[in-house]
Amino acid sequence: MVLRDERAVIPVGCYNPTFGVTLSLPSVIGREGVHRVIEPEMSDAEQQGLQGSAEAIKAALSRLSLKESRRRTA
Repeated sequence: MVLRDERAVIPVGCYNPTFGVTLSLPSVIGREGVHRVIEPEMSDAEQQGLQGSAEAIKAALSRLSLKESRRRTA
């Protein structure tokens, strides 16, 4: 699938700048990696739930003593 660059849609974790953390959302995957993230339509309650999950991840990460890795650009 990836090697043939099929651009399949599968849930995969990748950094989401909107939320500031890595989330698993449906994404178009190909030979080069994630081509785009598909954010499904969500109700206000679902959107708040996703935001709450992102905040919980940020809070958990802030309690760890990890250095932030820098994203590489090609």
